Amino acid sequence: MRSVLSAAMLFALTALTLILLRPLMPVDETRYLAAAWEMRVGGSAWVPHLNGALYGHKPPLLFWLINLAWALGGIAEFPARLIGPGFAAASVALTGLLAQRLWPNQPERPGAAALILAVSPVWVLFGSTTMFDAMLTCAALLAMLALWSAAQRPRRAAWVALGAAVAFGVYAKGPVILLHVLPAALTMPLWAGPARSSGLVWARGLGLALLVALLLVGLWLIPALILGGAEYRTEVLWRQSGGRMVAAFAHQKPWWFFLALLPLMIWPFGWSQSGLAMLTPRRLLADPGTRFTAFWAGGALAAFSLISGKQAHYLLPEMPALALLLAGRLPTRKWRRRDLWLALPLLAALAAFSAAAAGLIPALRKLHDPLPWWSLALGTACLLVGIVGFLRLRSAPVALAALPLALMVGLHLALSPLLFACYNMTALGRTVSPFDRAGIAVTDGTYHAQLNFAGRLRHPVARLAGPEAVAAWRQAHPDGLLLDQSGLSISGMTPFAALPYRGGTYTLYHSQEVAP
Repeated sequence: MRSVLSAAMLFALTALTLILLRPLMPVDETRYLAAAWEMRVGGSAWVPHLNGALYGHKPPLLFWLINLAWALGGIAEFPARLIGPGFAAASVALTGLLAQRLWPNQPERPGAAALILAVSPVWVLFGSTTMFDAMLTCAALLAMLALWSAAQRPRRAAWVALGAAVAFGVYAKGPVILLHVLPAALTMPLWAGPARSSGLVWARGLGLALLVALLLVGLWLIPALILGGAEYRTEVLWRQSGGRMVAAFAHQKPWWFFLALLPLMIWPFGWSQSGLAMLTPRRLLADPGTRFTAFWAGGALAAFSLISGKQAHYLLPEMPALALLLAGRLPTRKWRRRDLWLALPLLAALAAFSAAAAGLIPALRKLHDPLPWWSLALGTACLLVGIVGFLRLRSAPVALAALPLALMVGLHLALSPLLFACYNMTALGRTVSPFDRAGIAVTDGTYHAQLNFAGRLRHPVARLAGPEAVAAWRQAHPDGLLLDQSGLSISGMTPFAALPYRGGTYTLYHSQEVAP
C-alpha cells in the first residue's frame, strides 16, 4: 500500500499548494465558514444558522469540524480550510484500499487507482475546497467497502458498517448519500456473482443497514427538528431533499449535463486507448468487482441526470469509481510528440495565457488587467514543465499524471493575483467590522453572508430591497454602514469607499451626518 499512501500524499501537497494560491472563495466557502462562525459565537450547535436565520440547507458536521479545528488551531481561515482536503486525501487512500479488496490478484491496481484519482483535475479542484463533497465521497467509499464485504460474507457487522457509513453521509451532506449508495446496493444480485447471498438475506441486511442509519442520524436530527421548529422541519424534511429532486430551485441544468462533463472527469487517463478500452461494455461486465464499480458509477450518473438541479461537484463521490475502472489497464508505452493531443487542455491554457498577456480578453480589460506578466509567466512555465514531463518521464502513467497536475497548478499560479484582487473578502471584512454594532446592510438581495466571517461579525447583515427599505433602515441605524453594488446614488447617504467584489464593486455609504 506504499503507492497508495504516496498518491494520497501527492494529492495533499497539491491541495495545500492550491489553498495558498487562492483566497477563501465566495460564495460557497465563505458561506460555510460564516455558518460555523455563527455556531461558535452563540448560535445553536444542533441547528445551523446563517446571517441570523435558520440554515437548513446542509447538516452540521462540517460546521462542527471547523469549530473543532478552531478550538485546536485558533480562529483563522487556514485550519478550517484543511478539513475538506483532509477528507479528500483520505478518500484517495480508501480508493486504493477498495481496489485491493475488489481485485486482490492485481497488486498494481490499488496504487494506480489512487494515482488516477489524486491527479484528476475535477477531484483536485473540488477536493481542495471547503465544501461537503469530499466528506460525502469518504462516506460513499466506506459504504462501498461495507457493501462489498457484505456481498462476500453476509455478516451482520458488514450491514451495520453500511448503515454507519450512510449515516456519516447524511451528517456530511444529507440524504443525497442514498443516491450514491443505493444503485450499487439494490443491484447486488446482478454484480455479486457466485458469492451472492439469497434474496432474503440480502433484503434483511439492507433493512438492518437502514435501521442503523436512521438510529444514528436520529441522534442529531430529532433534537434539531424539535429545537428548529416548524420552519426548520419544512426546510430539512422537504425542501432540501424531495424539493431538490422534483424541481430544483437552483442550479437547473439539462439532463445531459453530466454526460457532457464526463470527458473532463476521465481526462487524461480515460482519453488514452487503454483507458477507453476499460469503459467498453465487455470490460465493464468482466468480473464482479468491475460490475460492482460500474453499477455504482452508472447508477449515480443516471439518478443525478434525472434530477433537475445539477452542479459539477455533485458527482464527486463517483470519481473514485471512475479511477477504479480506469486503473484496470494502464498505458505502458512511452509517450511521443504525436501523443500531444492528450495535452490539449494545457495547450488551450497556453493560448489563453498568451491572449491575456496581449490584452485580447475583454473581461480582463474591464478589470484593468489584474494578471501581471510574472503570474502569466509562472503559469506558462508550469504548463511547459508538465508537457516536457509528459514526453520525457519513462513511466507512462506517471508521465500522464504530470499533465493534470501541471494544468491545475499552472492555472492557479496565473490566476492567483486576479483571485486575490476580486474574491478576497479580508479587506472588505476588516472595513465593515467596526460597524457591526451600529448596523450593516446590503442592497444585494442575493447576499450569502460572505462578509460575516471575514469581518468576524456578531450581528446579521440586513438585506434591503428598494429605496423605501433603505430609508427605513437608515432611520433606524443612523451610524450604520450600507454596501451597494447597483452603482446608483443613495439618497441621504455619502459614499466613502469602493472595494472590489467578484466582477463588480461594493460602494460603502454612511449617513451624511456621520464622519468617515
